[in-house]
Amino acid sequence: MRRTSTTSLQFITVLYASGRRHTPPSGDRAPAYFVDLNLDKIVDRIVQGREEYGISAFFYSPLECLEDILYRQEIIQDVTIHALYKALMAYSTDMKNIREISEEKTNRFYFYQQRRWELECILLYCQAVTALYERIAPLSLSSDGMINFRHYLHQYIESENFTGLYSTATMIRKSLEAVQYGLKIKGDAIIVERYHQEKNYSDEILDVFSKFKQHDVNVEVESRHHSFGMNHIEAQVLDCVARLFSAEFHQLDVFIDANKRYRDNTLDLFEREVQFYLAVVEYIEKFRQKGLPFCIPEVQRDEKAISAVAAFDLALAEVILEKKEKVVCNDFSFQKHERIFVISGPNQGGKTTFARMIGQLHFLALLGIYVPARQAKLFLTDTIFTHFEKSENIYNLRGKLYDDLVRIKAILDAATSHSLIIMNEIFTSTTSRDAIYLGTRVIKKIVMLDALCVCVTFIDELTALDPSIVSLMSTVEHNNAALRTYKITRKPADGIAWSTTLVIKHGLTYEQIKTRLNG
Repeated sequence: MRRTSTTSLQFITVLYASGRRHTPPSGDRAPAYFVDLNLDKIVDRIVQGREEYGISAFFYSPLECLEDILYRQEIIQDVTIHALYKALMAYSTDMKNIREISEEKTNRFYFYQQRRWELECILLYCQAVTALYERIAPLSLSSDGMINFRHYLHQYIESENFTGLYSTATMIRKSLEAVQYGLKIKGDAIIVERYHQEKNYSDEILDVFSKFKQHDVNVEVESRHHSFGMNHIEAQVLDCVARLFSAEFHQLDVFIDANKRYRDNTLDLFEREVQFYLAVVEYIEKFRQKGLPFCIPEVQRDEKAISAVAAFDLALAEVILEKKEKVVCNDFSFQKHERIFVISGPNQGGKTTFARMIGQLHFLALLGIYVPARQAKLFLTDTIFTHFEKSENIYNLRGKLYDDLVRIKAILDAATSHSLIIMNEIFTSTTSRDAIYLGTRVIKKIVMLDALCVCVTFIDELTALDPSIVSLMSTVEHNNAALRTYKITRKPADGIAWSTTLVIKHGLTYEQIKTRLNG
């Protein structure tokens, strides 16, 4: 797709190409399929450490417009540029520091103490914004979003409002730093007066003791702007100084009162929105360091021939890596008229993981970010439906089979030809005969809808219902049927009762139990 010329764009948001949704979502409800696909675990880990920004809502809102997806895909590829990533992280740190200073209660206890820190926050803000532009100005960016943000930032720091704010704040700080006063302390009395070039005894003391100095001592002091408090005596001294230098402090008062809202709303919005990209880039980097692939997927609006190479379940991969074990990747593809994967084979062979993986790939693609695969071609779904086995709910007065039927009917009633339906082990609570009958009815309905579907099942008969169905199987080692490879391959269902291999693996055959008992 041809990109829009940046000269015709006006920066509003880095999340939506059209800018029509420049107000970030505030809802905190995840889609219904989040838990089934383990997306809740993935998002929780991505946003960890950035709770103050409330960016979970961005991950709960998959995009509906292909232009928005392409817009984000370009931006996140720019954010992976090391220099840009560092610049954005430094800006976030600076802004967080300003918020910490502003919110520190000890900085607001005395009036002029608060005023001085408010001035400092304005200066830090101006320095942070200027530094951000200086860092990103020379970078070679390719996304409309970041190019337009850089252009906006340049216009902002060159504006009269910003240059006036920065120069005036700098001038006021210099005038305050030039204030000199003296203290005369006698008993309980402290007299504050202007400094009249009295002798500085500090210099004299240092000069006297310099003869005992053996070598220079380097003392590293951690700079924490907001760590210095003020007691009531110091506050009274400061009040006296303010009366002595009324012109300087009046200038400070007028400036602070006139600039209560000195921060730019667009930059505030940018700081929150860009955390979406920074969080994703930071999260996937640990997987990349372990050699796992990520890619920008090709998202198709009309073509349903989806495919992926070396894809993996992101939530499971994190658990496996923590155990220092190997993550198994899988490939899949639909040809022109294929729509449904029916996955059979031995239990604990990776079938459910494979189904989740396809759901995760499509959802992450709808966010406009990287997906866990070396290469991926995915479909622009209108929504994702999941039907995973759930324990019987004693409160709805329905049996498990009836509950399954109610849930599946709700899915089929709401699904469209642009939906993705993922079903895992349906109708396990009834007889094989009834399961075949019900499963056949469901699959035929999905075929009529022309929706994409992944169905994990023990019912091999479902694989031969229609040419649009692709039979996949979880595989085992060639010489050891009890050892799972966790590879899912395209092959006809073989009808083998794989439960026998699990019984043998765990030593639960009649002969194995008898041998142990006879010990």
